[in-house]
Amino acid sequence: MKTMIWNIDFFCNLRCKSCNAWQGQIFFPEDLIDKHIEEMKKNKIKIVSLTGGEPTLNKSVVNIIQKLKENKFITHIATNGTNPYVLRKLYPYLDGITISLDSNIPEEHNEYRGLKIFDTVVKTIKEAKGQVKILTANALVTNFNYFKVKDMVEYANNELGVPLSMCFPDQESYYFQDFHVSNDMIRQAFSYAYENYDRHVFGNTRSYYREAVDYVDKKPVSACKAGQTTFYTDYKGKVHPCFTHMETVLNKKPQWEIFDNDCNDCFTQCFREPSIENPFEDARLVSKIWWFNHVKARKTVSPFRPTLPPSPS
Repeated sequence: MKTMIWNIDFFCNLRCKSCNAWQGQIFFPEDLIDKHIEEMKKNKIKIVSLTGGEPTLNKSVVNIIQKLKENKFITHIATNGTNPYVLRKLYPYLDGITISLDSNIPEEHNEYRGLKIFDTVVKTIKEAKGQVKILTANALVTNFNYFKVKDMVEYANNELGVPLSMCFPDQESYYFQDFHVSNDMIRQAFSYAYENYDRHVFGNTRSYYREAVDYVDKKPVSACKAGQTTFYTDYKGKVHPCFTHMETVLNKKPQWEIFDNDCNDCFTQCFREPSIENPFEDARLVSKIWWFNHVKARKTVSPFRPTLPPSPS
């Protein structure tokens, strides 16, 4: 299914060491929201993932999610988990949520994120369980957590009751301020996930972990399909194949151009994982996450249970 990564703002309330979104204050133009949703329908997008910056800081985020759901899209948001008030408004219209958690140690997560927000994030994850179909904690592999994948996934699984997904720290996709992640670090993190896949509950496919290691080792990997099955909309309303090919604009006309992708310059998870064609593995992963979320949620889920508002008569 065609997927859109929709960046709805360049603005954030944190000071993460891998991102400079806190330096901006730009939001997706309100007058382009309806137009963009219509164009996504015409171009057969099925899954829409909202991102930023921090997407919950966009005052239009509830309106956007509601309209996406009204138009039958599968909806997802990637968030830092510090804005539970807004997330509560979104639960009835969301199919999936990814919440960033870069360490199981509060002080490490807080130092990397720039503010003392670990406890808030943990509470948000626990509250979100059972409110959406698919929920994962998500860790960007860094130089302070690459050797702690076992500890982090056990914390996510056993303490929070959610899978742990992992982002490849591609130099093209992140703004590295105070740290550098070597290939050896990346290999160690993803090798552990690949080799111990059945011991834990991860939020990515095993094939993605294997190919991440192969990419680092310069072995053949699946061709990237960014601009063909996965797309990126920036906060100004321009559609690009991905984060790397920002020079290419596909939506100069309502019927988007086709990007002839033969690029192998990065391994950004948003585009690389969907490029690995294995529908059976994808379906099995979604089923496993759903089961894990909802079975675990029976014991620890928040009493807060949003419902869709009644349809107008």
